[in-house]
Amino acid sequence: MSKSIKELSLHYDPINESNTFTSGDIVEGRVVLEVTKEIKVDSFFVKLTGDANVRWTEGSGDNERTYSDHERYFKLKQYFIQERSKKGESEKNTTLVDGETYGPVIRPGSHVFPFRFQLPQQNMPPSFKGFHGWVKYVLMIKLSRPWKSTSSTHTELTFVLRNDGSNDHLLQPQSGTQDKKIKLFGSGKMSMNVTAEKTGYMQGETIRVFVDIDNSSSRDIKLKYGLKQQQTFIAGKSTNRAFKDIVKETRDRIPSGEKSKFIVDMTLPHDLTVTIENCRIIKVQYELKVYLDVSFASDPEVKFPVVILPAEQQCPPWQGPPGGFQPYPPPQPNHPGELPPPPAGLYPNLYNPSVLPYPGAAAGVYPNPHAIQPGFHPAPSAPVYDPNQSTKESSPNVPY
Repeated sequence: MSKSIKELSLHYDPINESNTFTSGDIVEGRVVLEVTKEIKVDSFFVKLTGDANVRWTEGSGDNERTYSDHERYFKLKQYFIQERSKKGESEKNTTLVDGETYGPVIRPGSHVFPFRFQLPQQNMPPSFKGFHGWVKYVLMIKLSRPWKSTSSTHTELTFVLRNDGSNDHLLQPQSGTQDKKIKLFGSGKMSMNVTAEKTGYMQGETIRVFVDIDNSSSRDIKLKYGLKQQQTFIAGKSTNRAFKDIVKETRDRIPSGEKSKFIVDMTLPHDLTVTIENCRIIKVQYELKVYLDVSFASDPEVKFPVVILPAEQQCPPWQGPPGGFQPYPPPQPNHPGELPPPPAGLYPNLYNPSVLPYPGAAAGVYPNPHAIQPGFHPAPSAPVYDPNQSTKESSPNVPY
């Protein structure tokens, strides 16, 4: 960072205890710029982007090949200072957000630049970092000056899916049965009946499974079970899959000729990645497997799909946008290489402060984002741009 710039920092206001955001939420905060001497600025802006990206390499040497793909969900941008020649111009694939604008000369001291965005009300995947790809929602600021390198900094937001309670079909129980006859190194038959209470579980919840085993064979067996995560990365017609064991356990031995009943409890991590089906290039899915370990023979097994849902968020009443948030439709499968059609009203207007108070007004739980921070200059913290300002500010002889 330049010697003349003592601080360039980015701060946003949490809207809940878990510091997460979802579709339609307001993201607001401030950029702090402290300069030791007067500087001239060409461009100064804050942007919020949502992207998914995959990349992996296969083979080696002359046969090495890299696969990659990218998907952008939105790009929102608010200018504090914009070059005069570009004022009013649109930018490709970018939604420009109105905000306070300032003059091209910043005087010595600390200055606070407020910003406010609204996340699009569309079906976007949650934040994710996997073996060969990620989904990120990033706030970034960039400050460009004549004949100087660009100064920038960024921070990531944690985006979560909205648990809208419309997943009744995931509450249905699942059942499966497997039988096996022993032909080698023994005789007889074993059977297993498995029942899971439901299909969908929230982060931190406990999966409960009931297992009935009839070991009418001459062999001793063991009950084993596990929950496995599958990450799928898609680039064009190429696919890369990676697996991760979330739970993997072994229960007591079931001796020959005995019947046993088990209740299997698997507590899910609170930070477990939710199921991702609404991303074209990244999928995250789960499978529950219950099986009998039989030495020197194939193992009878029962498999169930499991859907991991986001934990319920305790949201303050002011969090939603005006007019009420309409839950997005359930995820629809997309074919590789096929982009989903954008929903109507992709980028709704920012919420109207006359309709909803700023978040800090809610019982004083969260601070006013526009409050002057200790050590900062009182408002106005940065000069409001006025084309009729004296020529001193626009003179090329002004030091920067």
